[in-house]
Amino acid sequence: MVDDKVDDRLSVYRIVVFFMVFFLSVGLFLWMLRPFFSTLILSLIMVGLCYPVYVKLSEVCDGRNWLSSALICLAIFLGIFVPLVFLISSLSVEVADFYAYLKRELTANSLNHFLTLHSDKVDRVTHLLDRLGISYSLEDLQSHILRLSKGAGLWVYNWTRVLAGQIMNFSLHFILLLVFIYFLLIDGPRVKEYLLALSPLPREQEEGLLQKFNDMTMAMVVGNGVAAIIQGILGGIGLALFDIRSPVLWGTVMAIFAFIPFIGISVVFIPIGGYMLLVGDTSRGIAFLATFGALSLVAEYLVKPKLVGNRVKIHVLLIFIAIFGGLSTFGLLGILFGPLITIAFLSLVEIYHQNYGKHLL
Repeated sequence: MVDDKVDDRLSVYRIVVFFMVFFLSVGLFLWMLRPFFSTLILSLIMVGLCYPVYVKLSEVCDGRNWLSSALICLAIFLGIFVPLVFLISSLSVEVADFYAYLKRELTANSLNHFLTLHSDKVDRVTHLLDRLGISYSLEDLQSHILRLSKGAGLWVYNWTRVLAGQIMNFSLHFILLLVFIYFLLIDGPRVKEYLLALSPLPREQEEGLLQKFNDMTMAMVVGNGVAAIIQGILGGIGLALFDIRSPVLWGTVMAIFAFIPFIGISVVFIPIGGYMLLVGDTSRGIAFLATFGALSLVAEYLVKPKLVGNRVKIHVLLIFIAIFGGLSTFGLLGILFGPLITIAFLSLVEIYHQNYGKHLL
């Protein structure tokens, strides 16, 4: 009897010690992966997107998986890394030029001259603000324009300079990304089975969760991503045709904001078009707003629905929270990570309601 109690205590002790060591090892392993966590997540996303192509390539390459995986990595290198390096280099040059232009042209004297030329429009705006109960003098307007424009120009310049200075770091992470993709494509099924075996959920729930992840990835990367790139490229070309300074810079800004519903590229083209109308360039301003308005409408209501389809349906408010929360937490990659985290949360809530909620209440 005593021996049985001792054995039970030893058994409990061994279990407790095992799980303490197990969770410690998991924590240390995740802490070790922390510098490459974003790269690993991106590699999993890319593998999910490229795996159907990898399977077809393996058939074409007579079952040589290493060759099909290498070809996909080469395509990613040529299609993503090379254009990104070119874009970062071009952005560095354009932002430096734009910042120098602001310092040179946007001075108190030049702003006074501009406000004097358009004093009638300034008076209308001032009267409108007075009717709304907003007291705003011309001097206040001038000081705010100078401060905001120079502050924004300096911030963009410093941000792009840091970005350009981190090309080596970016290159290292991209090489790791390609290594992860190469081996995950080859060993993907075994890695998937190994990870799913650790989950306590039933297999059908795990498969459903993975399917929703794949749908969300397709919607964000293929749908929103392709539409954003199209808007950024066409927007940059349109800005160049309308002779707007720094088209690569503003085209990139358009591509980033194109991920955000209802706001999109309007954050760039509406202020520029409004400025054209303000200075009296009416015909050019109307043509500019009409061109970019048509581009935005076509992308939002024709291109995106065609690419995304009915894969993922999320409330607009949640999309805003996911994108802005992701940006504030993860930086630029938060555009992808935020919606993925949101869809994981919503999927787990749905699994809870369908399988566990009724039993626990």
